[in-house]
Amino acid sequence: MIDGVKIKKISIYAAGIVASLLLVSLLLRNVIFSFYMERKISRFNNEYHAILLIDKAGIRNFSSILLTGISLKPENGDTLLSIDSARASLSFWKMIVGRVALQDLELGKVRISVRQADTTTNYMFLLRGRKTLHTEDTLEHPNYASFFSRLSSAVFEQIPSSVTIRELIFSYEKERHRVVFDIPGFKTEHHAFHTDVTVTENDSVHHWVLAGSLDNYAHGTGFRLYSATSEKIKVPFIGFAYKASASFDTLTFQLSEEAREDDLFHGKGMTILRGLVVHQEKIASSDVAFDRLGMEFAVNIGSDYFEMDSSSQVFFNRLSFHPYMRYRPDPSKQITFSIHKPDFPAEELFSSLPEGLFSTMKGMKVTGNLGFSLDFFVDLSLPDSLRFMADVKRKRFGVVSYGNADLTRMNGPFEYTAYEGGQPARTFAVGPGNPDFRQLNKISPFLQISVLNSEDPGFFLHRGFIGEAFRESIIQNIKERKFARGGSTITMQLVKNVFLNRNKNIARKLEEILLVWLIENQELCPKERMFEVYLNIIELGPHVYGANEAARYYFRKDASKLTLQESIFLASIIPKPRWFFYSFDETGHLNPSTKAFYSLLSGKMLKKGQISQDEYEKLVPDVTLTGPAKLLLKSEKLVPADSLESIGD
Repeated sequence: MIDGVKIKKISIYAAGIVASLLLVSLLLRNVIFSFYMERKISRFNNEYHAILLIDKAGIRNFSSILLTGISLKPENGDTLLSIDSARASLSFWKMIVGRVALQDLELGKVRISVRQADTTTNYMFLLRGRKTLHTEDTLEHPNYASFFSRLSSAVFEQIPSSVTIRELIFSYEKERHRVVFDIPGFKTEHHAFHTDVTVTENDSVHHWVLAGSLDNYAHGTGFRLYSATSEKIKVPFIGFAYKASASFDTLTFQLSEEAREDDLFHGKGMTILRGLVVHQEKIASSDVAFDRLGMEFAVNIGSDYFEMDSSSQVFFNRLSFHPYMRYRPDPSKQITFSIHKPDFPAEELFSSLPEGLFSTMKGMKVTGNLGFSLDFFVDLSLPDSLRFMADVKRKRFGVVSYGNADLTRMNGPFEYTAYEGGQPARTFAVGPGNPDFRQLNKISPFLQISVLNSEDPGFFLHRGFIGEAFRESIIQNIKERKFARGGSTITMQLVKNVFLNRNKNIARKLEEILLVWLIENQELCPKERMFEVYLNIIELGPHVYGANEAARYYFRKDASKLTLQESIFLASIIPKPRWFFYSFDETGHLNPSTKAFYSLLSGKMLKKGQISQDEYEKLVPDVTLTGPAKLLLKSEKLVPADSLESIGD
């Protein structure tokens, strides 16, 4: 048994060894740290093809690091980052257990310069420079919840309790267009910060204020951005990059981690823009303004999916709704989206329509309630799995005032302007004042059923929209990986041509959808009249509009006398009427694809009992052009619509 004296001697020796090790570590700490830093820098430079330099690196006492003269750049490129000095205090007790966590961070004169010239940048090396993972590492299915849990811990635990930056300048330059963010000083106190930001874009200077919090203990952050002057904050660079403009009064953002487990990461947040004004020609031809636009979101990240649950709320102006979205990347990409908004005052919707986005309906007043539901699902590897269901319910809904929109104009004679290439081409009367106007009963029944079956078979049954047509068009677009097919009904084509401008942007499409719904559901124009207007204004050739002009242009006859063969031909060229001559081969007969269209369309008519068996069997898929159009088969010169004046009925 060891006696007390020996125990005492062993304790003294052990204490001496520990003290000696601590003394050696203290004396050699800078040598050890420099060796460690050199290895790390060398490895980083090798992996990222970079040049990271640090003039001096040392340790003060046991838990404070001082670095000076820091710079980072690609091997062949301009400097991306420079920091005059960086001092960091580390948590001693976390270092004892092998974890590195910053307590305090002080940076002096930080400059970040991002540059791009053609395809050359000084930052992409950070994204593509690292060596590719081994194949066996990439085959394993990632656990997204676990990844984001680790990422959240890594990020927030590396946020110091106190941050001080004496000067921070961030600049971005592309093709001589330069944006600079200058922050003279940044400091967090009790997790909060408040700083001025000077933004210079070429010769334009603006002053912002950024205030918020950065809480590494609660794993949360947030900020509020607003102008230091009476002007709005103008979003820089998008004018140069996207020919757009955006400005706002305030931007508020919050994000926090709520819970994390091995198979679930849950976070919440909020973003709100007030006084937002956007201008971009693909959105609308004028400024689009929102008083309030934002979202409160609750995000769930599982082992194999990303989800925004239905407690999330999107709001713009007075209207709000709760969307649900889910995306599963593996083993195949699946997208789920739904909105269910029960009865709500209809005025909330119409009064919330952003100014500039629905100019046609400005001033519209409504009463009653509406309800809306939308369900969408698709597995992108199986496009035919797509589900699409949308429904709008009305409850004592009515229109008190139509504002700028005269939605009953089609009920009587009106002036119609046809556009070609976005420019007005012709203006003519739709009514008895036009000698080419034909009432529905004066237009060949063959042409009527041909157009209906090719363009909108359910026109007299639906309310302006065909859910199945939308579904099929989305499926086709997914399969072809481009916008190959739309889902327009005759009502949608009418609204687009009669009520709206020819600007191809989001605003026009949204207005089109809402106007179609109003006209159909409020029964503002009889279906027969809509179809009559459609057949009298539809483009059916170069500078040729309406059924009667087309009948004379192609066949030197009145629209009432068109045969089944001639009618199917006219229906076949509706998608590209100015290029009708491509329907013919070099011999002057219809090409195979047009003949196939004859077979398809006549088969539908026979099945519906719209033509007889005898008419079906006698149908010859060919036509002989006898009007001015025949000249186009032999000449590249277009025959102007004015030449129709000399052709009798």
